[in-house]
Amino acid sequence: MNKLVSLLLSCLFISPITHAKADNWFADTPLQSSYSALSADQTLLAWQELQLSLSQNQINEHYWQPIKDAVLSKTQCGKQLISSVSLPANIDVSFINKNSVNNQGYQIKISTEQVTQPLILQLFDENNTLLVTANIPQPTEEYIEFESNDLLSTPKAGIYQLSINNVRYPLVISSFTNTTWVQQSTDQTSKSFIVTPPENKIACAPAVMNWQWFDEQYNQIGKHISMQLAPVMPITSAATDSNLQYATKRPATTPSNATWLSAVVSQFEYQGEVKVEYVQRFSLPISTIETYR
Repeated sequence: MNKLVSLLLSCLFISPITHAKADNWFADTPLQSSYSALSADQTLLAWQELQLSLSQNQINEHYWQPIKDAVLSKTQCGKQLISSVSLPANIDVSFINKNSVNNQGYQIKISTEQVTQPLILQLFDENNTLLVTANIPQPTEEYIEFESNDLLSTPKAGIYQLSINNVRYPLVISSFTNTTWVQQSTDQTSKSFIVTPPENKIACAPAVMNWQWFDEQYNQIGKHISMQLAPVMPITSAATDSNLQYATKRPATTPSNATWLSAVVSQFEYQGEVKVEYVQRFSLPISTIETYR
């Protein structure tokens, strides 16, 4: 918590606009209302002011991310963020970084369960560009997922709008590709991957690290397999949450119908009733794996 407080304070006094009102502790910036609300322990108001500021201004993530972190830490990782929009389903929005030996790409996925009425979901970025649509014509308890086309660049941090039957539900999306969470070992014959988990967020669950098998159409085969991690030397001499590395061996056996093996590291938060997930995935074709068995 001390680290979070220090970061918040640093962003209060190192801001894009340096002029401050004489009667206010906080710099006269678009984020002033959020900081004031946080200082008065009005967490929900701080969140609403942050959403409003990001929808009206171009603000570097460096300045608003500490506010988001503080809000999540005070609301059980965002679960207590109340919204006027009542959700007719369990909704998960995933931002995915897809990597392989030769390619890198990005994708957004919307998944639903326990849908209680006909439902149309649309996700828009800060430029009001439609990224992905989910159309569920009738109630269903089943898990359903909808994927965007491959994106040419990483989704930008900022404000997104999830349209739920034409009612907008704002989402504050953070960067998730500034560091590499999972990569293949440079020594391919070692059959291992290197995992550098993202730093744990206060009040949120630790990152999840799994293996997943996929068929030729990239449908998942069976359940995921938890990674078995072995610590390796940290990037620097002093180990911290942000530089601890682990080695993990590929699964020993391969399903007969598998075409791809993916190493997946993910981290999630809640923004009210919507679950937001950030995913980095590194995939290998089975042909490559078999070469080094």
